[in-house]
Amino acid sequence: MFKIEKDKTYRMPAHFGGYVFDPAARADYNDVVSLIYRYTTDGERLADYIPEGFEVTTPELVVQYQQCREVEWMAGSYYNLVSVTAPVRFQGRRDRLEGGYALVLWENKATPIQTGNMMGVPKIYADIEDLHIVAGTYRTRLSFEGSTFLELETTDLKPLGEEEVRGLATDINSLGWRYIPKVGGPGADLSQFVLFPMRSEPERAWTGKGTIRWTKLTWDQNPMQWHIIAALADLPVIETAPVVMTKGRMTLMENRGRVLE
Repeated sequence: MFKIEKDKTYRMPAHFGGYVFDPAARADYNDVVSLIYRYTTDGERLADYIPEGFEVTTPELVVQYQQCREVEWMAGSYYNLVSVTAPVRFQGRRDRLEGGYALVLWENKATPIQTGNMMGVPKIYADIEDLHIVAGTYRTRLSFEGSTFLELETTDLKPLGEEEVRGLATDINSLGWRYIPKVGGPGADLSQFVLFPMRSEPERAWTGKGTIRWTKLTWDQNPMQWHIIAALADLPVIETAPVVMTKGRMTLMENRGRVLE
């Protein structure tokens, strides 16, 4: 009869066994191209999607595309993602910190979605294209079963100097909400705010002009996500910042992740 061992960590399905927790665990992404779009929006409307315990520090959305290659924890494999975050401050009984609250992350592979959701990162599936690069223009699209709902474009990229690139290296406080609903009734069996730290180390960087285009979908086009897409599409774009494109490394600092109180 299978029994849980107290000194091990398990992932679903747990009955196939666990592994000894590594306090020095980290996940290295050795080749990551990132496109970071920022735009000012309506702070009151944005706050409708920020749970109690957090407060918006800047009325801004950050939409980040990442083309991840040489992912060590996936045996050198690859995937693409698009995250949508908002800058917030967490004010708990014990913890006080600022970071990016993850509203949603779309990814195009099941493995990172499954592992991330267990840690409180709100990951869902989309078809996410690799970057299309034509005459200095970078484009990508997100779709679900043939229906495109997000298009990203960057033009007029200009390289940053070495000192500016070094200044972009930073630790990132990624903040999420681990919510597991009850079985057979309303409410939650688990509801926790979590910190999932990351480290960004660009080797090269550029700035340019960017365009974001949301397209609302109907329930029958995307029955599990249409309301998420509609909510983000309805947030107004008041002012856009220059796009920042980087190429370098990312590290997920698993050993520093924890539940916030």
